[in-house]
Amino acid sequence: MKESAPEHTFKGNLSVLDVVMITASGVTPASSIFVIAPLAIANAGSGAFLSFLIAACVAAAIALCYAELGAAHPSAGGEYSIIKRLFGTLCGLQTYLFILSASLFVPAVLATGAVPYLNTALGTQFDASTAGMLTVLVGGICAIFNIKANALLTGAFLVVEVAVLALIAWLGFSHPHQSTEILTAPVMLDAQGSLAPVSLPLIVAMVGVALFSYNGYGAAVYMAEDMREQGRPMAIAIMLTLVIVVLVELVPFTALLIGSPSLTEMAKQADPVGYVVTQLGGPTLARVVSGAIYLSVFNAIIAIVAQFSRMMFASGRDGFWLPAFNRALKIIHPRFGTPWIATLLFGVPSALLAFCSDLESLTSFTVILLLLVYIIMAVAALISRRRRHFHHPYLMPLWPLPVVVALLCCLYVLWTILIASSLKDFIIIAGIIGFGLALNHLRGRQTAPLAAPSIEGE
Repeated sequence: MKESAPEHTFKGNLSVLDVVMITASGVTPASSIFVIAPLAIANAGSGAFLSFLIAACVAAAIALCYAELGAAHPSAGGEYSIIKRLFGTLCGLQTYLFILSASLFVPAVLATGAVPYLNTALGTQFDASTAGMLTVLVGGICAIFNIKANALLTGAFLVVEVAVLALIAWLGFSHPHQSTEILTAPVMLDAQGSLAPVSLPLIVAMVGVALFSYNGYGAAVYMAEDMREQGRPMAIAIMLTLVIVVLVELVPFTALLIGSPSLTEMAKQADPVGYVVTQLGGPTLARVVSGAIYLSVFNAIIAIVAQFSRMMFASGRDGFWLPAFNRALKIIHPRFGTPWIATLLFGVPSALLAFCSDLESLTSFTVILLLLVYIIMAVAALISRRRRHFHHPYLMPLWPLPVVVALLCCLYVLWTILIASSLKDFIIIAGIIGFGLALNHLRGRQTAPLAAPSIEGE
């Protein structure tokens, strides 16, 4: 039950473009290409292109769900606030825990994975754990500053990031070594070290990794209360972010496959993307690109911490935790207008996780959590429009077809991942659900769907 406390609100000074810059920076397309895409290449060869293409279509359907729901239910709590209003506190709490569990690892994993690129760029030998932790801490501190200033900072970094990806795309397409047939008739390295056709199940299995690579466009919903106008502008921000993310990831990714001097050698490399850049542009360019990758990760950490600290703020405002903790989460910095305690409480644990994060082992589990959230949001998009007392300033085209496509595709990809998952993944998910049930019981919350919004100022 919501606490009777004074209103805690943001200044509401962000435009659609500001939100797009922050959100797209949080997706960090360059890091997706250099850190996540190699996982798809290692498991599906050039079939990773089809995985990313299919994922783009699925992501478009999911984004339409986010756009309609985000416009109808604007709140800094994002997904969990939407689910809470539609299905009750328990469902909202479980959604919140799924997202928080996944999001805490992302800055740590990206920062730790970016340290080798920093060492390549500077010729240093920084320890990955220590440098990764410091990267997250500094990025988290930057996220405390004025959100408008952060929008300008992340926007400037995003321009550099896109420029680097454009250079990579130019390198690949201007030095083609492979036929376009590798995209439509994909091949990968088999157990004997030869190129062989890629099976459809492998391509489908990597759709989850590709969705993880694109993930983040929906995080625009966390900026709802920072926007000058709510409703339809939020839907525009989400869809525009997705278009930018898909283009700046899929185009250079395709160019790298086409420009690879040898698919066999590329498949053998621990850093297949770095191999292609070095072969096509030389070691000096590879160092410049490595520096840009690190900066893009730092940029992403600022954006990610800024986004998810607002989700923590909203959970305190809605009274999810103990009273003292709720009050701390709701505190807004008098000068910067940001939830500074919530920012620190998100950034510091994430920085500590940098000591033990492993992107490859974590990816499968993170994808499972993301797919669960996507499925929940798709169901919400089916239900929300039927609730006549909720105003929907944006209505997705061809409803409910995009919702059905998102729901069925996510369910199928989730099934392909779960059948290959370890027992540990199921235990962790069960633990998250159990914690949510216990917390809901302790707080004595209502689980009935809410008939009225719980948004400050409404």
